[in-house]
Amino acid sequence: MKRTIIGVTALVAVLVSAAMVPAATSAEQITTVGVVDINRVYNSFYRDSQGVRELERLRSEYQDEINQQLQELQSLRDRRLQAQDQGNDRRVEDLDQQIADMEQFLEDLTRRRRQQLQQRQQSLLSDDFFRQMQEAIQFVAEQEGFTVVLRSDASGLQWWSNQVDISDAVVQRLIQVSDR
Repeated sequence: MKRTIIGVTALVAVLVSAAMVPAATSAEQITTVGVVDINRVYNSFYRDSQGVRELERLRSEYQDEINQQLQELQSLRDRRLQAQDQGNDRRVEDLDQQIADMEQFLEDLTRRRRQQLQQRQQSLLSDDFFRQMQEAIQFVAEQEGFTVVLRSDASGLQWWSNQVDISDAVVQRLIQVSDR
């Protein structure tokens, strides 16, 4: 009987030890930390995207439109000066009204175009891009074996090695995903 109790006690001790080995092993797991520079990812990938190029094209197009209207306004002002020099008061009054209308139109046009560009820019910076970036960060972190990824602009980070900076790899992943 004593032998059975000792055998059961030994078996329980072995089982408890075996159960604790994985717990001790996981407690000893080394955390590998990566760092990502969100601004660099944005500037390297997103500014060259189709959406940003389209925004820049619209910005240029809108500026050309506004410049054309400014030239027309200047032409009206020049004609007003000529009419004033010629003493044509009736023509000066007509041109004054046209100038006032053009200035109001230009002000409204500029405001509308600015709002359109801001809306377009906000839609570019939507949650979709940040979701894609988060997925790319997760993919790279898992591929390279990082258990934690911190933003380089987070307070408290004073120094990190280039070996843990995954920003370029995240940009490459975003490029791969966007080419699909």
